[in-house]
Amino acid sequence: ADCVGPCQQRCPADVDVQGYVALIAEGRYREAIRLIKDTNPLPLVCGRVCVRDCEVGCRRTHVDEAVGVDYLKRFATDIDLDDPWTPDLPEKNGKKIVVVGGGPSGLTAAYYLLRKGYDITMYESSPHLGGMLRYGIPEYRLPKGKLDKEIGWITDMGVDVHTDTAIGKDLPLQDLMH
Repeated sequence: ADCVGPCQQRCPADVDVQGYVALIAEGRYREAIRLIKDTNPLPLVCGRVCVRDCEVGCRRTHVDEAVGVDYLKRFATDIDLDDPWTPDLPEKNGKKIVVVGGGPSGLTAAYYLLRKGYDITMYESSPHLGGMLRYGIPEYRLPKGKLDKEIGWITDMGVDVHTDTAIGKDLPLQDLMH
C-alpha cells in the first residue's frame, strides 16, 4: 500500500515501523535491521531509551494495546550486535569533513556522510564517544558495553576519531581548515 502508518508518522527518525515489525514477524531479522538502520544509525540506543511516540499512534490500541515497538527494535539490534549489518559504502569522493563532537548528532552525521563517500575525522573533547548517551543515561538503562559496540559499528566504517581533543583549546580551529 502507499499509506504511511501513524507509527511511522510519529517516529522522529521516520523509521518504517510497519516494515521492520513485519520483517521481524517473518523471522527476517537482518532485513529488519537494515530497514531500521536506513533511517536510524543508533537503533540499539533507541530500543532502550526511546520515548516510543510510535506507540501512541499505534492502530493496535483500537483492539487491545500498542505493539511493543521498542522491545522489537531491541530484539533485532541485540541479534545484530555480534555481526552487525553494515551498508555498502560508495567509493570515496575525495572530500574530507570534520565532525566536532562525538555524541548522537555527531555520530549520526558521520554515518550519513560516510554513506555519501566522505572521509570523516571526528573530534571529541571527552575521553569517550557517546555524549549524553554515555554520560547522561544510567548503565542499567543503556549498558555502556552495548553502546560502545554500536558506536564502534559506525566508527569502524572509516571514521578517524580523536578523543580528549577540544577544538579551540587543544586544537586551534584554523588547523581544521586544510
